[in-house]
Parts: sequence; C-alpha cells; structure tokens
Amino acid sequence: MDAIQIRPAQLTDLNPIASLLLQLGYSATEAQLQQYLNNPNRTDEIYLAESNGVVVGLISLIFFDYFPSQQQICRITALVVTEASRGLGVGTQLIDFAKDRASKRGCCQLEVTTSMRRDKTQAYYESIGFEKTSFRYIQAIEGK
Repeated sequence: MDAIQIRPAQLTDLNPIASLLLQLGYSATEAQLQQYLNNPNRTDEIYLAESNGVVVGLISLIFFDYFPSQQQICRITALVVTEASRGLGVGTQLIDFAKDRASKRGCCQLEVTTSMRRDKTQAYYESIGFEKTSFRYIQAIEGK
C-alpha cells in the first residue's frame, strides 16, 4: 500500500463515511451525515485515511475533562479500516495520529471502546499497548 494521508473529513466524503460506518454496524444516510457534519456545535473531530485518493479508514475523536483525575482525556469513538486495507498498518497509523492530537490538546490518556463481541478488535488494541481497565454500561434514554 502506498503512503497514507490523514485529513479532516469533509462534506464531499459522505459516501465513504457512510460505507465505513456500515462496517461498524451503524447505518447513516448521506443526508444524516451531512446534517451532523454541518452542526456548528459538534465537539468531535473526524479524520479519514487516504491512499492514492481513496478513503481507506476513519477515526473520530472526542476530548473531555475527566473530573475524578482533573485531567483531559481523548477518546476514540470510531475506528474502522476498509476490509481490503486491514492488516496493512492503517489502523495503527490512525491511532498514532490520535495520540499526536491528544498530546497537542494536553490529554493525559487515549482511550477506546469496542463491542464485547469484537474479540479480534480487542486483541488488536491490547497488542498495540491498550489495557482493558473498565466495563462500560449503557442505558437508553426514552424518547431519544
């Protein structure tokens, strides 16, 4: 694979973003994504990895204050690489990019969540230095 460039997602990227999200199990129309990306109150950052002008990966980041430690944390909220590009280092490059963004924002740690069903993904994260430290519990809010 040729060199990877990582750049901010743009409105012209709606189709590849929708395709990548679908690989994670999230269905979004281009209209929904356009509305989301146009929201001036968004607090996340979304980046795409490209090879020869073709989108091969996506990472989204949020930065937040964590009261218990009085520090800022960067969380990867989505990370996906096209099936054809998996195993070629794209995911690791995206994570390295996230580490750099987190460092520049003064974060004390980078964290990522993944489905309990994704054993290979968990093994990958652990192989590159992430440590499983907690469980995440969710509860839906009625009407949302």
